[in-house]
Amino acid sequence: MSEERKNSVTQQAFWAMVQRDLLAQWRDKKEFIFRVGMLPLVLIVVYGYVLPAIGLLPETFPTQMFAGMVGMSILITGIHGTAIPFTMDFNNMHEIEDRLQAPVSRNVVAYAKMLVGIIEAFIGGLIVLPISLIFMGSRLQLGMTAGEIPLLLLVLVLIALASATLGLLVGTVVKPPQIAAMFPGFLMPVVFSGAIFFSWYALDPVPVFQKLVLLNPLVYANEALRYVMTPQIRSMPLGYSLLGLVISSVLMGWWGFKRFHAMVEGDK
Repeated sequence: MSEERKNSVTQQAFWAMVQRDLLAQWRDKKEFIFRVGMLPLVLIVVYGYVLPAIGLLPETFPTQMFAGMVGMSILITGIHGTAIPFTMDFNNMHEIEDRLQAPVSRNVVAYAKMLVGIIEAFIGGLIVLPISLIFMGSRLQLGMTAGEIPLLLLVLVLIALASATLGLLVGTVVKPPQIAAMFPGFLMPVVFSGAIFFSWYALDPVPVFQKLVLLNPLVYANEALRYVMTPQIRSMPLGYSLLGLVISSVLMGWWGFKRFHAMVEGDK
């Protein structure tokens, strides 16, 4: 097979896999919207609307948490969108075996799953925007200008990529019986240590915890968004945030692909 023909077959197989997964998600779109929107809705209503309205949190708190809600929605949605299909395909439906029969590199199968997770991650970020504007719009004070939109897009792409690589890793580690424990055992610690409700610098009084949260990629995601969207709030320098996202993606991607290849060899 010529190199040109091989590339054509690879592209066709890749997009066929992506389209099939997106079609499956479209059929379950109501469940997807409910799953993606429920956690942000609860957090925004309670922390962004009710508590400031009754005076238990300052009026500026919605601005503080807005970037964190966007980052959380993108990362968590991308993790779920990549991890759960991997877990189910490998352990229950064994659909992954059919895809591995395609005359393409096995990495193409993983890339297709990750791209679907990235697309879902962006949709998750879009879903949180109207919820935020409805309940926090009058209290939000964003300092982003039109000239910073390219930088914002770069940050969003890096967050979505980090979500897909972490989803790949989680999906090759978690077994179906463990899925129910994934939210309280994995996602909840990621969410509440991810600098959603506070900036990283606000943790100065607790230096041990401030250093521990640097293991959480959500911290770099939210700090980068906070730097761009609410520059009036002191945040981690953008260079450090972007570097943290890149390093997290590389490490999680390397480990995830290593696990993926080990599971493929095990299936064979």
